Amino acid sequence: MQKLSIEYQLNGQRPGYAFQPPTDDFDEQTLKVIWRQAMPRGQGWGRNGFIGARSIKSFPVDGRSIALSRVTVTDQEDETGRKGIRAAEIMLLDHHAYEDHLEEAIDATAPDLRAKAQKLLTRYRWRRILEMARPNKKTPGQVIMTYPYQGPDDWGAIEALVMRLALSRRLSLIGRWGAVSSFTTLALDYRNEANIVVLPLQQADKFPRLSMIRLD
Repeated sequence: MQKLSIEYQLNGQRPGYAFQPPTDDFDEQTLKVIWRQAMPRGQGWGRNGFIGARSIKSFPVDGRSIALSRVTVTDQEDETGRKGIRAAEIMLLDHHAYEDHLEEAIDATAPDLRAKAQKLLTRYRWRRILEMARPNKKTPGQVIMTYPYQGPDDWGAIEALVMRLALSRRLSLIGRWGAVSSFTTLALDYRNEANIVVLPLQQADKFPRLSMIRLD
């Protein structure tokens, strides 16, 4: 397992996001893929109570490695006073270690949140998830869900639910996603996002024509 992080740097002549050293163990192409994919999409992380929010992202890096990025919306402000600065801690895992890590993360979730996640995955919602995952002429086969954001603790149930979906072989086969179902547990925009993504219900009105599965 390899680790690295991305943080916002205020010092120096060019403030902005940057990898934190050391990055010597990573080749240039791997760093490019991680840079493009590590952060959840969307604008407005400094509003609507998202300070302190967590997002977990997974995405393939190459034929052997999968990146798992844990992103936190910090209380840091940039040089203009803009809020919503994020920080990412990224791990690179092989397929077997990746699945083991997801199982361990689900097991480590509080029992009440695991129970809530299981309750949310009703038979009807499972059917809708499988239907949405199947690619066709109009959609690429992306599962987009929405749930009211009420803080990082409550969102733990959504994290457990999404990781359980990411481990589903049936869902991966129907979606034709290959060996890994990429996911993002919290994003503000579905475009250019993972195979499985959850938007806060507060963002749903920004996409009035978008088909989403409501989890509330």
